[in-house]
Amino acid sequence: MRLLFTPLLKIFYNPAQAMSDLRDRSHYVAGAIFAILTSLAYFLALNRVPQRAAFDPVLHTQLDLRFMIGASISPILFLAVVFVPACLLAANLIDRRSSFGVLLRQEYAPMASCILYSWAASHLIMLIPALVLFDPSGFQSASVAARMMVIRIAPLPYFIFLAVIALRVVLRLKYGQAIGAILLSSFSLIALPLVPNLLFLLTSPFLAFIVIILLMNFFGNAMSASRDRENFKQTLEAATLNPADASAHYNLGLIYQQRGDTERARASFLRAIEIDADETDAHYQLGRIAREEGRLADAISHFDSVVERDPDHSQSEIWREIGRAYFQASQYEDALAAFERFFEKRHSDAEGLYLYGITLDHLGREEEAAREMRACVEAVRTAPAYKYRSEKRWMNEAQAFLRERETGIRSQESGVRRRPSDS
Repeated sequence: MRLLFTPLLKIFYNPAQAMSDLRDRSHYVAGAIFAILTSLAYFLALNRVPQRAAFDPVLHTQLDLRFMIGASISPILFLAVVFVPACLLAANLIDRRSSFGVLLRQEYAPMASCILYSWAASHLIMLIPALVLFDPSGFQSASVAARMMVIRIAPLPYFIFLAVIALRVVLRLKYGQAIGAILLSSFSLIALPLVPNLLFLLTSPFLAFIVIILLMNFFGNAMSASRDRENFKQTLEAATLNPADASAHYNLGLIYQQRGDTERARASFLRAIEIDADETDAHYQLGRIAREEGRLADAISHFDSVVERDPDHSQSEIWREIGRAYFQASQYEDALAAFERFFEKRHSDAEGLYLYGITLDHLGREEEAAREMRACVEAVRTAPAYKYRSEKRWMNEAQAFLRERETGIRSQESGVRRRPSDS
């Protein structure tokens, strides 16, 4: 039970770590319970009955317990069924990594856990101010009604702040991307007033049965995927107790790396190398981490260790990574040599073509750079659908490069034509 309460408390002083814990554990059931209870408590705080209205039957009808429970459950249902999928869809539009269906199955449970806990925390932190600041004794006053509306929506700014952190942690987005995803997903609020009506429609046994079957199928698949990943991670953690099992540490590092936990990933990869110095995959991933962090000397060192053991590691992608590291270090000739070695086996790789073109441009070989950019665009356009989605960003980058170059050429030619008349 303490494991369920700990993330809720941790949100208030270390929200990023709390989201990381929820992503790993996916306490979606506990999150839903906490969200409903805190919403109900907040609703009761705003609608507590004044003493002089204790026997007002109209007021009692409005504050019927069933109504309050329904009003507390409606936003939670909206979050689970509409808002969380909308966040994932918006994030996928901003930073497309896979199809929306795959993303929904993989990340729904962690994202739902974070969002529901965020809702609970945002209402919990405003509960005491609502009790202290709002006095229902003047419940018929227009000013009190306006104040009540303000207090009712007061938890939303903190909830939005936590939702941004949740998107950043669960989907490994940048803050700007996470904010953009929240802004896009906010359009789903249009559906919020429809939730009570939908709940009313579910009073039909036939419709309720159909909806329950559909929801059970969807949520069952999403939750099953989350449980499978968690069980696999626990199995790997148990396997790492074997001091001679380097592959277990490597695979555990991949899980941490996929979830954006770079420190744990690095520790797992280093442990794999300590056990087996010839663990080339671990050297490769450590090189990628070092390159992304700007530790280019360390990156090259790890990549060299890979090349010594397997010159064609990962279908020759090692040479693309080496070229990228040299490019970041402004060693363009070395980068060019690495990319040319890469193209011996992977001559139509979109990312490699783009990086090769950028390297040629920095060396002043502009025509060749433009040729490689056009080849990059063509490689993506003719790629299968599954590959097109993952490589579209390189086509966009290449097209932007070509447009910028074309604009620069036109500006230069225009300047040449104007120069005689200006003189």
